[in-house]
Amino acid sequence: MFSFLILSITALALYVSNVQAFWRLECEGSTGLARIDPLMSPGSIADHVHSIKGGSAFSPTSKADNLLNSNCTSCGVSQDLSAYWAPAMYFMHDDGTVELVPEKPPHKSYYQLNVGLTHDGKQQTVEAFPNGFQMIAGNNFNRNPTLPNPDPKPLGPWPEESQFQRSQRAIGFNCLHYAAGNNEPALTRHHMPDKAFLDSTCTDGIRLELQFPSCWNGQLDGGPVHKSHVAYPDGISVGNCPEGYDRRLITLFYETIFATDKFAGNSGRFVLANGDPTGFGYHGDFIAAWKDDTLEKAVHACNQQVRSGVMSECPVFEMTQDSAKCKLESPLPAAIAKEDVKGPMKGLVNGMQVAYGPAPAPKPVKPAAEGEAYTGHAPASQNIVPWAPLPATSAPLESHSTEQLIGQVHEKVAIKPQPSSTAPAAVSIGESKGAVKPQAAATTPAPAAASLQPGERVLTRTSIRQGQEVVEVVEEIFVTPVVVTTTIVEGQRGKGKEKRGEHMRRHMQHHHHHHHYRGGSES
Repeated sequence: MFSFLILSITALALYVSNVQAFWRLECEGSTGLARIDPLMSPGSIADHVHSIKGGSAFSPTSKADNLLNSNCTSCGVSQDLSAYWAPAMYFMHDDGTVELVPEKPPHKSYYQLNVGLTHDGKQQTVEAFPNGFQMIAGNNFNRNPTLPNPDPKPLGPWPEESQFQRSQRAIGFNCLHYAAGNNEPALTRHHMPDKAFLDSTCTDGIRLELQFPSCWNGQLDGGPVHKSHVAYPDGISVGNCPEGYDRRLITLFYETIFATDKFAGNSGRFVLANGDPTGFGYHGDFIAAWKDDTLEKAVHACNQQVRSGVMSECPVFEMTQDSAKCKLESPLPAAIAKEDVKGPMKGLVNGMQVAYGPAPAPKPVKPAAEGEAYTGHAPASQNIVPWAPLPATSAPLESHSTEQLIGQVHEKVAIKPQPSSTAPAAVSIGESKGAVKPQAAATTPAPAAASLQPGERVLTRTSIRQGQEVVEVVEEIFVTPVVVTTTIVEGQRGKGKEKRGEHMRRHMQHHHHHHHYRGGSES
């Protein structure tokens, strides 16, 4: 059962509804788990393993036209044959043995019909993804932290930030603890928490979050890295779009829950399939393929009516049955047809190396041949550190200027130094320079909604277990100033307390989502 509540609170905040519709597309299963990536490795084998959702015609050469001929979809709407994919997650034991971390279905792709503004403040109209549109969010090679954790203001607005900085704010790692209730705002923690924190606090796993850009220049694709045609607004998911990207697409948001709790008490660490233990290189891909202009029709027919997120409330959508049974139609390429992608096995699939950064991750090296010893790291010149337990305390990573390399395409990113009284300790691996020890993840509590400042926005998803049911509450809070005669002390800043002669007007939208947790391994 789903319900929608509007809460009115008379203390410091008044909550009112003033948001656009959104839809929660649930994918009960994966169509495949393989080294396939038609965007970054078209017609060939991808470097790392992806968990794939959507149309069953997905393959190394997939385009929208191919996907539209799919026999089925693993997601909840039969007319949606789009493809959604992101790296799998693994647990690496201390001896280098690796095994797949299963997902807890359903994977969710949120379609948010957010109100937007052009770069000069004109109202936008939200547009559906045209078939053939494709994009990537995140940077596979990034290992450099430049944001505070937790992020005190994850959704801005950030009018002065670069697109690279905004893209880092679009990645989230949300700790799940159903018994206590999970009130962490989305996109607040931008890195993978350390193993000790996951074991002690995230007793029901971790939810990886990825916000895609929604500002658009009208092109279906964006070059070799599939990004130049889209941009983030200054509020990451809401706000003003930069000049040249004044059209506004549906805002796509991925959520995937991983069963990290399955490995509680085991010594080791979690790492993404691309060799990323930090989370800074998390990314996702998308190809739009909707039958019969269904998405366009839904944007017009259900823009205001569906605020619960339940897609079945929009009559345009036809819901699927047994979508978890949908699998890839075509056989995998011979080179990976028998590849073990679940483990246990020695090392990551394809010999992907674990790279902590802060330099960009290297291209993968050839995996060890059968009978050769697994070393856990690449040659010294590639700036990779072997596995070692995370230190109890450590200094911030060194800030630097670097190039985020992706094939032959790169963007230069200037990083401002972070103040620190202690220099990071270097790790010497042969002649490697610039490598640093793995950093302990921050475990500071996420900011509360009551601490928001005018113009700020926070999104939370609270999950509470009730018997065999998990109740999910989504809260979206905006803050705008309203001048009144009351003076409110907001807190300590600098050497004294500042007072503001304004009250807060906030709005929150609640919608409850009930589902039975089924567990099971990712296939």
